[in-house]
Amino acid sequence: MDIVDKNILMINGSTREGGNTDRILTGMIKGIKDREVMQAVLRDMEIGNCIGCAKCRDESACSQNDDMTGLRRSIEKSDILIFASPVYWCEITGLMKTFIDRLYFYHHTNNAHLVSGKKGLVVSPLGETNVFYETEILVSFYNRLFYSLGIELIDMQFYPGLMEKDDLKKYPEMFAKAKNSGESLLNIH
Repeated sequence: MDIVDKNILMINGSTREGGNTDRILTGMIKGIKDREVMQAVLRDMEIGNCIGCAKCRDESACSQNDDMTGLRRSIEKSDILIFASPVYWCEITGLMKTFIDRLYFYHHTNNAHLVSGKKGLVVSPLGETNVFYETEILVSFYNRLFYSLGIELIDMQFYPGLMEKDDLKKYPEMFAKAKNSGESLLNIH
C-alpha cells in the first residue's frame, strides 16, 4: 500500500498554539510532501473525561456525545496514527491523557478490530535534555498503550531542550528530523 492509499491522523495534545509541538508536526507534514494529513488538535476540541460506565464494552457505544465521536471516525479511517504531546511535568499533557482514556472504547474485543493493525508514532518535545531519564515513564506507557490496542508502534521520537514556545527555531536540525520523519512515513508498508 502506497502512502497515497494511506490515511494519516496527527493527534496534537499540546495546549500551546504555535509552540514546538505544532512546529514539529508542520515539519512532518512538509516531509510527507503536503499530501493530505488529518489533524486533531485536542486544545480546540471538547472531549470529556471517561466516566467508567463501560457502555463501550457492553454496547459498543460511548455514553458521551462530544468531539470524541467524530475523532473516533477519523481514527478508524486512519492507517497511521501520530500521537504528539509535549512532556509536561514528567508525563503527557492533560489533554492527551483525557483523549487516551477515551481510547478505552477500543480495548474491548467487540471494538478492538477497529484499531488493531494500525501503525503508531509518538512525537514528544521536552524541556529537559536527559532524554532517557525524562522519558522512561513515557516509553513504558506508550508501549503498553499501543500493545493493548493492537497498534504497531513504529517509532518514538523525542525532541529535547524545547522548553520555551520558540525554542525549535534554535535547532534547525530538529525541524529537519521532523521533516525526515514525515518522509520516512512514505516507506511504511
